[in-house]
Amino acid sequence: MRVLFILAVVVVVTGVKRYDGFKVLRVTPKDESDVAWIRKLELQSLVEIWNSLRRSNHPVDVMVTPANQVQVTGLLADRGLDYTVMIGDVQAQLDRQAVAPDTPPGASTAALADFQYDIYHTHDQIQQWVSDMATEHSIVSKFTLTQSYEGRDINGIKISTGVGDPNKPIVWFEGGIHAREWISPATVMFISKSLVEDYYNGVTNVVNILDGFDIHIVPSLNVDGYVYSHTDDRLWRKTRSDLLPEFGCIGADPNRNWPYEWGGRGATPWPCSLTFRGREPLSEVEIRAVVDYLTALRDSGREIKMFIDWHSYSQLWMAPWSYSAEAPLPPDADDQDLLAGAAITALESKHGTKYDKGGSARLLYEAAGASCDWAYATLGAKYSYVVELRDTGKFGFVLPPEQILPTGEESYAGIVAGLEYALTH
Repeated sequence: MRVLFILAVVVVVTGVKRYDGFKVLRVTPKDESDVAWIRKLELQSLVEIWNSLRRSNHPVDVMVTPANQVQVTGLLADRGLDYTVMIGDVQAQLDRQAVAPDTPPGASTAALADFQYDIYHTHDQIQQWVSDMATEHSIVSKFTLTQSYEGRDINGIKISTGVGDPNKPIVWFEGGIHAREWISPATVMFISKSLVEDYYNGVTNVVNILDGFDIHIVPSLNVDGYVYSHTDDRLWRKTRSDLLPEFGCIGADPNRNWPYEWGGRGATPWPCSLTFRGREPLSEVEIRAVVDYLTALRDSGREIKMFIDWHSYSQLWMAPWSYSAEAPLPPDADDQDLLAGAAITALESKHGTKYDKGGSARLLYEAAGASCDWAYATLGAKYSYVVELRDTGKFGFVLPPEQILPTGEESYAGIVAGLEYALTH
C-alpha cells in the first residue's frame, strides 16, 4: 500500500513542488521477508516505491527524501541490503526536462509543420496537435472521448484510409494514463505521425497496415493528472478526482480501475496510496469513457484486434495477465508472445535497446483492475498489452529530452512489426 505522506516535506516554490536532494536508490531484496520489509518502509513513509516491488532477487527503485536518507541507508545496512544510487538529485533531472513554449491560441495547421517531437509538450499543445493532425491529413479525423473529472476534453484521432473493408478491425493506443510518465504521450504522438507520413510516402508495409486496420489513438488519457504534473507536482501519478473527500487525498490509480478482477492484488482500497483502486470499478470518468467507447464499437460488430496502453518505465512488452502471477496464461498466449517477440526484435534493431516480454504479473508485478486484462478478457482484443518504455532506471520517470526521439523511433519500428504480425494472425 503506497502513501503520499513522504511528499509533505517537498519545498514549494511558486506553487510547484520541488525535489531538491531527493535520491532514487536501487535495492534488491534477497528473499520474501526483504520484500515485506521494503513494503513496510513505504507504509512508514520512509520511501516511495517508483517502479515495482516484485518478488525477491528483482531490483526495486525507491525515492528517499533528504530528511530520511540517513535513516533509510542505515536501515538497509543493518538488514544487509546493498543499494546503488540511480538518481542523486531528482530535481536536477527534472530541471533538464524542458517543455515546449506556449503556442498562440488558435494556431492550427501551420503549427503542425513546426511541432517538435523531441521535446515534452503541455496538455494544450497536445490537444492542438490532435486538431492539427485532423485538419492537415485527410486520413485522420478527431474525436472527443469525454470530458475529464475537471472538465477538460480528452481528444483522440482516428487514422482510417477508407480502403478495404468498411468494418475493418480496430487498433487502440492510449498514452498518459499515469500522469508523470511524460514519455508515453510523446511516443504515441511520434508513432501516430510516422504512420501517417509513411502511408502518404507509400511505404508498403505501412500502407498494408492502415488499409487493414482503423487505428484509434488517445495520446493523453489522464489529462487532469498530466496538467497537474506540469503546474504543481511533476511526479503526480493518479487522476485528480475527489470522490472520497473525507480522506483528504485526491485521485485514483486509473490503471487499477478497470472492471476486470478489480480490487485484487497490487491495488489498494486506501485513497492516499499511489495504487488506490478507486471507489468502485469505473469510478474514474476517464476509464469509464474508454470502456464505453470501445464496447460500443465492439457491439456494433467491429473487432478490436489490438489494445496497447503505453507506460514508462522498465522496457517491457507485457501481455495478460496482470491480476495474477499464478493464473494460467490466456488461450492466445502463444500468439501474444510471438507478436511481442517480433516487436521487441524490430525495436532493438533500431537503437540496440533491449526489451523483455511476457505475462505482466509474471514479468513485473500483480496489478488487479489493469487495462490489458480488461481489454483481453472482456473486450475481446486478442493482442492486448501494456508497454513500458525507456529506461530501466537511470532516469526513470524523468527521462531527458534527448531520449524522446530515439524512444519514438524504436517504438515505431516495434509497433509496425507487431501490426504486420496482427494482420495475418
